[in-house]
Amino acid sequence: MPRHPRIHAPGLLYHLMVRGNNGQPTFLDQTDYDGFLKALRTTRGRYPFRLYAYALMPNHVHLLVEVGATPTGKLMQALLTAYVRAFNRRHRRRGHLFQGRYKAIVCDRDSYLLELVRYIHLNPVRAGLVQRPSEWAWSGHGEYLGRHRRGLLDPGPVMEQLESPVRYEAFVREGRSGGYRAEWHPGESAPFLGTTAFVKQVLKEPGPLEPSRRRPLPVLWREAAKRAGVSPEALRHGGRTRRVVEARDRFIQQAVWEAGIRASAVAAFLGCHPSNITRALHKRAQAD
Repeated sequence: MPRHPRIHAPGLLYHLMVRGNNGQPTFLDQTDYDGFLKALRTTRGRYPFRLYAYALMPNHVHLLVEVGATPTGKLMQALLTAYVRAFNRRHRRRGHLFQGRYKAIVCDRDSYLLELVRYIHLNPVRAGLVQRPSEWAWSGHGEYLGRHRRGLLDPGPVMEQLESPVRYEAFVREGRSGGYRAEWHPGESAPFLGTTAFVKQVLKEPGPLEPSRRRPLPVLWREAAKRAGVSPEALRHGGRTRRVVEARDRFIQQAVWEAGIRASAVAAFLGCHPSNITRALHKRAQAD
């Protein structure tokens, strides 16, 4: 069966997987795991996206990503290239580390967000590497529990539903009896996880599934100013009070990550250098 062309639209949820070439290990020691997380953090700062779950396994990686303006191809190219270069340099090796094209499954967020977070974070348990997911250091599970503060995850949508780390942990524990879900790993010819209606909607009109994400910059700008109790002019033209700076940062984060507007367009709207946009997005990545 032929591969399905990659679909991109801001707001789509993807389960991304990449495996070692010919099943070879992709992480040889703790420094390698740390190096991948560093590359992930750098890529997220450069091409903002929301990360809801991750699991680094000895010979493969799982990521649960909600994209913004940047397609998964560009994200994965930046992430894997940075990691492989560091890996090869450190271990004095050459050649490919990862196997062919990464796998990208477009998922119905409403139906599968929580289930996929649980499924991904239980990977080390299913693989027999540990007895409990909290024993595996190289996943996002510990971040939801507050044991790791890596600043990689965007926990909001998950914790809004589960409300507390205790309830999150109980939810994951309830899934330990479940095994590998073959139906959650569709082939390249139809890489979708969701109802027939969901798939038809994505194929017919790839785009954010929430109309609010499509609001234009002027609307987001006025709303951000109103929430912060500052004038739109101050928000746009460089007021330096703490309230204005924080409101501008939140406006930038909402415009890029939630509305899927290009960082360069936000910079042009605010009349600032693109590095200012990157800096605001990086603040959020560090604070999460």
